Amino acid sequence: MAIIYSYPTANPTAVDFVLGTITDPITEENKTVQFSVSAIATLATQGYLESTITITAAQLNALQGTDVQLIAAPGANKYINVLNACFYFDYTAPQYTFAASPTAQINNVDFFTIPSNRLSAAADVVHSLGNLPGGDIAANTALVLGTNGTVTGSGNGSLQVKIRYQILNTSSF
Repeated sequence: MAIIYSYPTANPTAVDFVLGTITDPITEENKTVQFSVSAIATLATQGYLESTITITAAQLNALQGTDVQLIAAPGANKYINVLNACFYFDYTAPQYTFAASPTAQINNVDFFTIPSNRLSAAADVVHSLGNLPGGDIAANTALVLGTNGTVTGSGNGSLQVKIRYQILNTSSF
């Protein structure tokens, strides 16, 4: 067998395989096997969900009076745990003017805020919302986006919000 650093390097794809070892549950012996890169990726992200929600110009213009559901209520004994969020604002004239930044909430607890100056910009914007604050999470409650301030200017751009989250179940925590 060649020395490991003598092999060429490559960028794997989901259909590629890597060698690994599993333990036989009966004999407790180690066996060399192949794992697909996609199976390893699935294992690494197990329990994490990701959604991209598109918020139209009409929804943004009506945001003061009508919240937009980002993630539906998950059911009895279940909670939405927001891990990360980012957004892409696709600017189309005219500009929006937000009196207050839109905030994503679960039962009136803020989980992230989209800076109003990013939505009032006359340019496309991709923005990471960074470290999200923690807070008590209400059971079986949707994550919604809303604003307490007026939205003026009759903007025409759309907003895509990408959210990584978990559904926590207290029946099998």
